[in-house]
Amino acid sequence: MIFRRDPCGILCAAITYASLVYADYVVINWLVIPTFPDSPLGAIHVAVFNTLLFLALVAHTRAMLTDPGIVPINKNTHVNNRRLTNAAMRPSSDEDDDSDSDREAMMGEDWSVCTRCESFRPPRAHHCRVCRRCVRKMDHHCPWVNNCVGEFNQKYFLQFLLYVALSSAYAIGLIITAWLYHDEHGLTGAKGPYGIPVHHKKILHSIFLTIESALFGMFVLAVSCDQLQAIFNDETAVESVQRRGSRAYRQRRMRSKCDQLREVCGHGHWFIWLLPCSTTRSERDLVNFPQESHFTV
Repeated sequence: MIFRRDPCGILCAAITYASLVYADYVVINWLVIPTFPDSPLGAIHVAVFNTLLFLALVAHTRAMLTDPGIVPINKNTHVNNRRLTNAAMRPSSDEDDDSDSDREAMMGEDWSVCTRCESFRPPRAHHCRVCRRCVRKMDHHCPWVNNCVGEFNQKYFLQFLLYVALSSAYAIGLIITAWLYHDEHGLTGAKGPYGIPVHHKKILHSIFLTIESALFGMFVLAVSCDQLQAIFNDETAVESVQRRGSRAYRQRRMRSKCDQLREVCGHGHWFIWLLPCSTTRSERDLVNFPQESHFTV
């Protein structure tokens, strides 16, 4: 688990949490309860909306606290020491020699040394100026999750975008429903028990929630399209900028879109992709890049 002590990132994360809490407050107190006071539909709407918000909060927290794939500093020394230790402890055989050669090829092919953090980094790792470290398959640094979006937390970032989009759409749907079935003699009606002041408060809260839902919904929709395009093209945002700047072209592996998503979301059933649960890393990930669990900035 990691946590960046970046004032801007912490502020953006706090704004995100506050916006979700405010949306829940408006939906329950100003939309659902006045519109469905004695109907089981009210409980259903509250349960569905809070489930979406809960999944969004969990996905955001995991995207913020999960190591995105930070490359350890002095990785070259670590790799060389491990190779020497393994060679000294294992009895020599043809099979072991082949295995060691394969492992060394996996750990050293196309690796480079970062000139900024001096880490021995694998292919497709890029340096983040905010985190001041190299990150595997870094797509971008997102202040809203106070973390880089990299190989090991991109799944949670996508889930956060999905559930924010669904929550925004659901909130707008409830706003429309609440005003279509608005009762002037109800709890928030102009002729209701609390009068015009409460009616005006409902109007203001509805306007604020509509603006919030529309802005967040359009924002996450645009970012989601960009993320899916990057996954299907097997090219991060950093690599796309570098390719346009250098006119270079990286040969991509020809794989289906489902395989590309499976690499990001895990090899389980597609339903598991929707849950912010941990994904088992491959043997290649565990051999190549041991992760730091105490990184803070």
